[in-house]
Amino acid sequence: MRCLQFLVLVGVVCALASASTLQHLTLKEMALQSTDVVRGHVQRGKTAWHGSQIFTHYSVFVSDRWKGNGGQVMDLALAGGVLDGRRQTWAGTPDLVEGREYVLFLWHSPSGLNLIIGLSQGLFAVDAANSDALQASTSEPMVDGSGAVMTADPMRMSLGEMHNYVKQAIAEGR
Repeated sequence: MRCLQFLVLVGVVCALASASTLQHLTLKEMALQSTDVVRGHVQRGKTAWHGSQIFTHYSVFVSDRWKGNGGQVMDLALAGGVLDGRRQTWAGTPDLVEGREYVLFLWHSPSGLNLIIGLSQGLFAVDAANSDALQASTSEPMVDGSGAVMTADPMRMSLGEMHNYVKQAIAEGR
């Protein structure tokens, strides 16, 4: 009986370890909490170890910077990847399409990595034909600021409206 209980416990722990719960962030919260907000194209780079975690790095060729200081090319890291025959995946980490244009809400981590804020929440694919941006969707559980479970549909807004909103939020947040 102890063996069965142990196996059930291991199964529960493994199931919980692979899940992510996201705290819902509004566009204003993302704008204020980000260290950088940029519009640009991504190109996949290298995969590297950072401690015991694998990260896949992308070069972001910045076409428009809405917040932060920096050059025309930024390094962006996403948790997970394949390196040295090992594969790591992290629930809630978005997929990027090489060559695609995005609006990215980024934060500079204490370890020096530029990461997307709120996992997939800070990632907006640019639809140049319609001049708008669509937030990446996620299947991860989400909670509001009080911890209550909620659902949130991905945001879609025009690039001009988003740019103005972000600039205004930053100005008001100072």
